[in-house]
Amino acid sequence: MKAGLLLLMCILLAALLAFSDRFKQDAADKAFVYSAADGGMLEVKLGELAQKRATMPKCKDFAETMISDHGKINDELKALARKKQISVPTRLSTAKQQIYDSLAAESGEKFDMLYMNIMIASHEETIGLFQSESNKGQDPDLKKWADSKISALKHHLEMAKALFDAAPQPGKN
Repeated sequence: MKAGLLLLMCILLAALLAFSDRFKQDAADKAFVYSAADGGMLEVKLGELAQKRATMPKCKDFAETMISDHGKINDELKALARKKQISVPTRLSTAKQQIYDSLAAESGEKFDMLYMNIMIASHEETIGLFQSESNKGQDPDLKKWADSKISALKHHLEMAKALFDAAPQPGKN
């Protein structure tokens, strides 16, 4: 009787530990989905703001690309998350909202330069996030999806850097 009870307790403990590991793995994939959605929303919202406020036509063109490309990526992520029963944020996180607000407070050439700086930093962060999921994620569908987006994100980064380098620096002639 004691041996049976001990065996049952060992089985329950093993099941609990296995569930705990799976929960941690699921949590990492869910954190990726949340972060990717948050960053994607920011890209679109900043693009919409830049469409209205940017002074350089090439900056507005870049913003249009961000709205289109990240809008599609966001829709794909929402659909994949829905299949995985993972919720995505519907509003920007506090940190991303602060980035938006800081850009919204600017105007003129300073707006353009800050927008491009944010795009460079944001894409560097996003590429790292997607590479991490691609390499270390537990869900095969999320890993594959993240991996499939890395080259486009790198292209966006190169576009942002080239535009930043070509832009006139505020306050300099």
